[in-house]
Amino acid sequence: MDMNNQIKDYSTFISKRGSLKKPSPIREIIQLVNLPGMISLGGGLPNNSTFPFKSLTVELKDGTSLELKGSDLDEALQYSASYGLVKLNKWLKDLQVRNHKLNAETAGKEWNLLISNGSQEAISMAIEVLCDDGDSIISEQPTYSGTLSILRPLQLNIVGIEIDQFGMIPSKLEDTLANWDHSKHKFPRVIYLIPTGQNPSGSTMNLERKKALYNICSKYNLLIFEDDPYYYLQFGELNDNSSDTKLDLGESLISMDVDGRVLRFDSFSKILSSGLRLGFVTGPQYLVEKIQFHEQSASLHASGLSQAVAQALLYRWGFENWDKHLLSIQNFYRQRRNTFISLIEKHLKGLVEYNAPTAGMFVWMKLNGVTDTKSLISEKAIEKKVLLVPGIAFYPDQTQPSPYVRASFSVATEEQMDEALKRLSSLIKDQ
Repeated sequence: MDMNNQIKDYSTFISKRGSLKKPSPIREIIQLVNLPGMISLGGGLPNNSTFPFKSLTVELKDGTSLELKGSDLDEALQYSASYGLVKLNKWLKDLQVRNHKLNAETAGKEWNLLISNGSQEAISMAIEVLCDDGDSIISEQPTYSGTLSILRPLQLNIVGIEIDQFGMIPSKLEDTLANWDHSKHKFPRVIYLIPTGQNPSGSTMNLERKKALYNICSKYNLLIFEDDPYYYLQFGELNDNSSDTKLDLGESLISMDVDGRVLRFDSFSKILSSGLRLGFVTGPQYLVEKIQFHEQSASLHASGLSQAVAQALLYRWGFENWDKHLLSIQNFYRQRRNTFISLIEKHLKGLVEYNAPTAGMFVWMKLNGVTDTKSLISEKAIEKKVLLVPGIAFYPDQTQPSPYVRASFSVATEEQMDEALKRLSSLIKDQ
């Protein structure tokens, strides 16, 4: 990869809505309140002494506890900067430097990080900032239904590109872009990718696939949304019995980003708690700042209490215990994946086609002899008391029939998995 296509002017990517987003004068003041010697008469902060909370204690499963009190609790309960709590933002920047080869010296200058109320909010804000009604956007097909729910009301031309077990197929993307009909639709500025344990397909891009897709995006000057909530849920091949004692996450798209064209979306939902509603977006400073302006006008900032709990835990752990926690999660989901695949072989062999995922929490199954799973899954399966998601839910064009279903192995017990797949087997055989 070279830097011949390095982006010099990000303003050409910004939507009309995004260009109108300006910093809030009051929000900008909040960033100055804690400067040494500063006396603030300019903010609209309520007085912390009126809040009824004295302390907050969170008990951990290892027998220890986290206690928020004094200035730490005051910070958690008060309005804060839209980029997030300063110490948590710093920890996450250090994490991104460690995992993705970002330059620590240029954090906040060439690149920056914003903490959001879950990665879904960050994706939604980024789309608002970068896409106008009638614009085109490239996605995998199938892709995450939650993102489709953001895109559809904006009346975007969503162009789905076929995937295989390693994600979006580069030749399909190249062909689509090279033969774009400019008379019908605007040429896309953004491509949306889920590189690890893709929802719904479970596909994971290998390094060769990531490089190929990045090079195409560089050639056609597309911004890349790297939505990676399952990045830390990588657990390897089905028959890989190696002992996991060292965390190996592989290269990300942002780690190979020499052009400055990747916005990366991370989430705590799968590794700390989905209810904390904490995510973070990392990318070029200009773009992250525009998203931050949107955050100022939308929700001011992510939950202070959620941030404070995460901050206390992560500083308690440090990177060594963070890695140990991730390894335990990977082992947990590896075992569940293995169990689920063995039960598919037991009940559905010959009835479905699938690839065993190497990350995430989903198996994408094609039902043999079924051209459209919508009524089967949305009606008959529910009658049989088994919940799955029909493939049509994940397609940009929801008029297109799909023979696929998405199954999740994250929550059900082994006994429940066994019974659910037995019921699905009966349904397929009855077709």
